Amino acid sequence: MLMQFFKKFIILIAISTLISSCGSFNPFNSTIETTSDGSYVIETGMTDSELLSYGQIVIYRYKSVPNMVAVKSTNIGKGNHKYIYDKNIYSIPENNKKVREEIKINTLSKTQIFGCSQAYCEARFNEVYNDLKVKNISLNAVDIAIVDSGVVPVTSSIKNALASSSNISGNTNIINWSSHATYIASLLVGYKDSYDNNFYDIYAENARIHSVKISFASDNEDPDKRKYGSMQLSVALDEAVSLGSKIVNLSFAYSQKPDDNVVMAEKIVMAYAAKSGVIFVCAAGNDGNKLDSFPVYPASYDINNIITVGSHNTDLNRAISSNYGKSVDLTAQGALIDLNNKYGEVDTVGGTSFAAPLVVAALSIYYGITPNSNVNTTLKQLFSSANMNYNFYESQTIAHYGRVDVKKLYDIALLNH
Repeated sequence: MLMQFFKKFIILIAISTLISSCGSFNPFNSTIETTSDGSYVIETGMTDSELLSYGQIVIYRYKSVPNMVAVKSTNIGKGNHKYIYDKNIYSIPENNKKVREEIKINTLSKTQIFGCSQAYCEARFNEVYNDLKVKNISLNAVDIAIVDSGVVPVTSSIKNALASSSNISGNTNIINWSSHATYIASLLVGYKDSYDNNFYDIYAENARIHSVKISFASDNEDPDKRKYGSMQLSVALDEAVSLGSKIVNLSFAYSQKPDDNVVMAEKIVMAYAAKSGVIFVCAAGNDGNKLDSFPVYPASYDINNIITVGSHNTDLNRAISSNYGKSVDLTAQGALIDLNNKYGEVDTVGGTSFAAPLVVAALSIYYGITPNSNVNTTLKQLFSSANMNYNFYESQTIAHYGRVDVKKLYDIALLNH
């Protein structure tokens, strides 16, 4: 590419470690603050006024899970809340616990493709799009939600792909927004080169993007005054599912594990979405830790339709900052990726934040061919298409199944189409 004429910025996105305090501004921080405000979710058919008579203030009514309501207790009304709600929704996560089969994976005879240092060719996206062109195959559009810092439609490719934009945070000051979500959108639909104004490396040409903005540390807001409080992420997940998203990209983590009420709300929404075939793709985090021993959230939620993605480098070694282990499903080359920031400038970025949307793009191609594939079939075919070959000197278990190989997944999709 022609980007050697321009200054590159290597941005290491730190996920799950709080880089800066709430009061400081860091546009590349992909953490969200943990809050605990006493909110919790119940299953009820009562109206807001009826719930208030029992001392329950309604925070939010979920659209994707029937009769699920986020509430917060107040000192008014009747004190006995025992009979105002059912408990069926609390079993939803337990009924969709993560199951990972051991799959015999056929490895390629060579670990690297000669002359290839970019994710676009290393994961073989280029081969897939060449084959689609030769065979004159059109992909079905696939709805993809980016729950993140808020996508800014700074290029024509992002603008054309952006089907909807929701702001769960309430922060409308784009100056404070991180470029994080815009990077991810740019990865999916291609980045615009500042030198020749052409678009390069379109990973998901059939993506129909839904931006769902949540509060990031860079928003510089008081977490205790956050819209929807501690339930904000569960509300954002509900919004993403309700918009019809087939895949939801989650390239961030909490600064620490949220409380049990928050965990339950998020897990219910994510687990229930499996009924609609929704898959959540989560960044594994950049702490350099074994994820089995040092979990991060939401990537470590024990939900079957969550895919956890780590990062490897151009030499097929684990990216030194990437979390790793059997709890990581796949890796992708989240390194040296040119993307547009919220101003339209080109930055070179890296981290598991950008490995995750590579898997999202792979799934977008897969669903573009097999739109009716269910979650279990999709996971089995995605994992069985992985390439287990890493650098010969890599002794750690980087991921359970290996690194994403889009061409192998594409071939499987064509066979089953």
